[in-house]
Amino acid sequence: MENIENKSFKNYILSNKKKLLLLAGVIVLSLIYFWWADNEKKKDRYKNSEDFISAKVFLSKNENGKSLEILRNIISTNDEVYSTLSLFLIIDRNLDENRENVLKYFDQIISINSLEKEDLNLLKLKKAIYISDSADENDLLEVLNPILNSNSVWKYKSLKLLGDYYFNKKEYIKAKQYYSDILNLEDQSIDLTETNRKLKIIKND
Repeated sequence: MENIENKSFKNYILSNKKKLLLLAGVIVLSLIYFWWADNEKKKDRYKNSEDFISAKVFLSKNENGKSLEILRNIISTNDEVYSTLSLFLIIDRNLDENRENVLKYFDQIISINSLEKEDLNLLKLKKAIYISDSADENDLLEVLNPILNSNSVWKYKSLKLLGDYYFNKKEYIKAKQYYSDILNLEDQSIDLTETNRKLKIIKND
């Protein structure tokens, strides 16, 4: 019985030799590709880290134009770490005063598939903060709704941003909605002093 099974297995191997060799070749090529891709990503990450340092050096010398050019190039590589850091640095130092350019940077980085979920949420929150001084409320809500409808660590910041947005516009009913949602969050670390102060102002208005 054992000889029959061995013979059948041998016959199977012989009759499917080409298919098995092809499969083995695909597996080997796949392993080589993934090793190469990972190696290239590490090289690109190292280059971006060096370029990011160079951009900061240029900033320290007040050579903002050279710094901005480097940071733009880093953003174009779609590196989930250094593209994001480059954008934040551009915003923090106001290196690009063209809002449309900055929004394009945001959209490009937000489209990176390899971003961690909370990193993506942070980028959306940062974008909302960036546009909040002039944005239509529908645009603001479109950016923030994915965070509001989740248990993101950035949910509180998003609720507060919207509450403050409507409070500053004296749309107190809407502001109260978001401030009240903050009170319902189960997060003991949140300082509710400012939220309660503004709710009191709304109540007395």
